[in-house]
Amino acid sequence: MPLRTPPKLDPALALRESSSPALEWKKHECELITPLYGGGVTAGEVDPDMPVRASAIRGQLRYWWRLLARHKWKFGTTDQIRAREFELWGGLGTPPQASKVWVRISNLGTPDIKPWAKYGRNDKDGWKTLPDPEDWADAAYALFPGQGKKPGTAESKEPASLVKHGLKLHIELACDTKCSAEQRDQVFEALRWWASFGGLGARTRRGLGAIGITGLELVSAEEARAAGCRLVLAGYPTNSISAWKAAVRKLRDFRQGVAEGRNRGSAPGRPGRSRWPEPDAIRRLTRRHAGLHAPEHVAGNVFPRAAFGLPLIFHFKDTGDPGDFSLQPAGRDRMASPLILRPYGQGNQWRAAALLLPHAHLQTMELTLPNGQVTDPGQWWNPAVAGAVPPLTGRGTDALTAFLAYFVK
Repeated sequence: MPLRTPPKLDPALALRESSSPALEWKKHECELITPLYGGGVTAGEVDPDMPVRASAIRGQLRYWWRLLARHKWKFGTTDQIRAREFELWGGLGTPPQASKVWVRISNLGTPDIKPWAKYGRNDKDGWKTLPDPEDWADAAYALFPGQGKKPGTAESKEPASLVKHGLKLHIELACDTKCSAEQRDQVFEALRWWASFGGLGARTRRGLGAIGITGLELVSAEEARAAGCRLVLAGYPTNSISAWKAAVRKLRDFRQGVAEGRNRGSAPGRPGRSRWPEPDAIRRLTRRHAGLHAPEHVAGNVFPRAAFGLPLIFHFKDTGDPGDFSLQPAGRDRMASPLILRPYGQGNQWRAAALLLPHAHLQTMELTLPNGQVTDPGQWWNPAVAGAVPPLTGRGTDALTAFLAYFVK
């Protein structure tokens, strides 16, 4: 029996959620300040008819409300927070509850959708392994899922297309007449946090799809601290794209930069050995290594970069080294990064920003190692060996703290 094809959704309907005429709507003028990646029905693809969805914005607001409920407002136990969330945002309970928060989009401009990079030829008249980014999206470290595959192979795929920054729209919010004044304040606070640190589409924690809202005061470092977060800024005021690229470049260099995350290579174009302990830990656990790559990192079998988010994909190129390995949390496919990078508005200009979210859950996280062993909670890192990991030396006892120190230097 052939599958039924669902009817095409009218874009005008997807821009708004059905509402009562009695609602009082608050309109916010918005602009996309970094490129938008994904957000459509197909993962990693922009929907040209509906690049922005009202339901997605409401989902983002709900996430930030949940974070504030736990870490700032301290509404109590998980069950108590869940009950308050269900009352305001709705859900599939018994019985189901409709959301009391309404979102609609108006005055949506025409999105400028372009590939963020393109593959070029190398000096041997073949194709480069990695594509060359356009200047407005020159943050390949944040966009690696959308880099595609080079031409000339069966897996060839063009780099993803993004919505370029500059798209303007109005986001309108309304609360049900049954909402209390406290609930209305909570929704507005969630909007401020989303506008300060969130975004639209995929890879928002690496600054893609960031939104600026005219006249809205951003969350300060002091407010972030009160919610168990830490906000730091770097560099000089500039435009939003330059600030975003600077933030992403900081993370790339900290993790992989020459003389920071890895040694200098023995020849041009050949990367040096990593200064992080994970590659040698994998070699020890699998008992495999290339002739010149016997495990030597003195920190031992620890995985500090797991704190940045999982999975971590390891690719060894030399004969004798382990095969590709994906480091993952036990029993799950992924763990979202507690680190957010993006532009942070200061007047009419922007600075590179890093926000560290509450991350106590890392202390109880278990990892599945390449030998099949599952670590005890938190066993994947030992703060006592931080001094033996060069990117951490003198900066902190874990990768996240050390990165924030590196970010602001």
